Amino acid sequence: MVSIIKKFDIPKEISIEIKDNFVIFSNIDTKVVIRIPKPFKADFSEDTALLLSCTTLKLGLKKRSIRQLSLMGGSLKAKIAQTISGISSGFSKELELVGVGYKAELLNPDKLVLKLGYSHNILLDIPEKLTVACPKDNILILKSYCKESLGSFVSLLKKSKTPDIYKNKGVLVKGEPLITKKFKKK
Repeated sequence: MVSIIKKFDIPKEISIEIKDNFVIFSNIDTKVVIRIPKPFKADFSEDTALLLSCTTLKLGLKKRSIRQLSLMGGSLKAKIAQTISGISSGFSKELELVGVGYKAELLNPDKLVLKLGYSHNILLDIPEKLTVACPKDNILILKSYCKESLGSFVSLLKKSKTPDIYKNKGVLVKGEPLITKKFKKK
């Protein structure tokens, strides 16, 4: 039994190649490879559409296996949709370093130095998929075509100086709400 899971419309600037169990999305300057697990299959339905289907016989599978396949299909759909939107438009986050003397500077495109009030500076390696811009001392703009690598690097930066809920200091994502607590008054 073959069931069609999702049909993806592909923009003109993205080219797609299907080799064995891999789908290769490429643009002028980026190339992303997604592995398709065994029961799923990717095909071309038209010139501008990618078709994701699942080939299983539901008679021989248990309910648990069918549920796991549906979960795998959902995550695969999300991954393909994020890849298509990431290559076409990209993802970006803006971070703000709030605190007295908190600064960030780029040594080169691969190294980032953070001064966050510790006795030492924090030196971080920037992943290949990311581009970092530092327009001011306390503002970082991160851009990437891969949402996973962007999110993991943002969480690494936030862990380097966790936001203080009393003083509202630390590495903060712009636009993300932070609940502040009040001090006890005597």
